[in-house]
Amino acid sequence: MYRSKLYVLFLIPIFMLNGCISSLWTGATLVYDRHNVYKKFYDYQLAVQANHLLFQDRMLKQEGCYLDLAVFKGDILLAGHLPSKKLRHLAHMRLKSLTGYREIFFQVAVYSGQANDLIDTWLTTKIRSQILADADIDPNAFKIITIDKIVYIMGDVRPKQADQVLSIARNTEGVVRVVKLMRYLNLSETPAG
Repeated sequence: MYRSKLYVLFLIPIFMLNGCISSLWTGATLVYDRHNVYKKFYDYQLAVQANHLLFQDRMLKQEGCYLDLAVFKGDILLAGHLPSKKLRHLAHMRLKSLTGYREIFFQVAVYSGQANDLIDTWLTTKIRSQILADADIDPNAFKIITIDKIVYIMGDVRPKQADQVLSIARNTEGVVRVVKLMRYLNLSETPAG
């Protein structure tokens, strides 16, 4: 009994220290990668503005409305489903009134149904964990969003990595469809000049 309490007292500081180390790592990353931080902040601002425009009243919060908004590297994805074409048009018009984005991907279906939040989160987690486990893939280049078992992949990516991520998503059990919303970076092997 005494020994098990001693183990618990020993393990608690180790887990707390682990949190501190990851915070230090994040702080160091912020100092050396300011450009990326500014992009993330800009994406956050875009997301706040888009949310405000979309949900300024109760119209898109009614029963049967399920929308998910994602912003990544200036691109905006609005996906989900709405119960009528009128509401779909309203959401599209509100989102198009936004400025400062690179591109809008409007993936909203018309039907009334329940959200699959738990299943969608589980699918995203399975895909992200496989991406993180692969040393050949830069996980920061991709944003994975799953709505209604449809996986949306966003990012500015290298073709080889994109193919690997698409293969992972397509071969994940439970995925109905994979939608590519990526820009491909083609880096030449020879220097210019």
